[in-house]
Amino acid sequence: MKRFLSLALTCVLAQNAFYFVLAPTVANAQTAGAMAKTQESLTNASVIEMLNAGLSDSIIIAKIKSSMSSFDTSAPALQSLKKVGVSDAVVLAMVQKASGMDVTSNATSTGASRSIASGPATSVSIADGTEIKVVTTEEISGQKVVEGDPLMFKVQEDVLVNGKVVIAKDTLVKGTVAAAKKKGFMGKGGELSVRIESTQTVDEQKIKLRASKSGQGGDNMGSTVALTVLFGPLGLLRKGKEAKIKAGTVLTAYTDEAKTVMAN
Repeated sequence: MKRFLSLALTCVLAQNAFYFVLAPTVANAQTAGAMAKTQESLTNASVIEMLNAGLSDSIIIAKIKSSMSSFDTSAPALQSLKKVGVSDAVVLAMVQKASGMDVTSNATSTGASRSIASGPATSVSIADGTEIKVVTTEEISGQKVVEGDPLMFKVQEDVLVNGKVVIAKDTLVKGTVAAAKKKGFMGKGGELSVRIESTQTVDEQKIKLRASKSGQGGDNMGSTVALTVLFGPLGLLRKGKEAKIKAGTVLTAYTDEAKTVMAN
């Protein structure tokens, strides 16, 4: 009888020990699962859901900044986002996040919000042909885009007139694919032309841009940056090279109109 009671007591203690070991393990697993759920990567669909829920751009951008993400920032995907009403500021934040850049976009206009809040503003005239350095935010490949696809760039540095910032660094620059041709055989390289169209001043006015200093050659020619990649004579039997513009490439654009702005 004593041996039986001793065996029963041993089983009870073993069960209790198993419970104490198992309970923290289950709790830890539940906690880890909850944390994984809260750290779930944002997608394009997530952004659209937040938009449909009525959240403001500033809240959506803050969420993008603080979360992991797996955004699709291909040209067709960006076009789809615009069709459902996602703002330029939010789209730029998505592009910056996807490319590993610091998210500098904000709820007003991606850099243009450094406006007339501090001190009295004065009237400043931006001359037609004023130079602006524009940088690509993602790689643009002639293999992946088609004519008409929307593109986004950003202003590389502040544009100053008489010591006043008239177009702020990181302001969104809109563009489109003017022409795209995939690479081919017999040494035929790809072709890619992008059109730089417009950006925004510090007082949130739209200002048109072009790619040439003089603006001669018509609107389409003046606003187009062309990139054609070809092989030389020794490459005739090789497949052509892909035409692409890498992320972070600096392009030179010029204002395509004169504009008077209010700047600090």
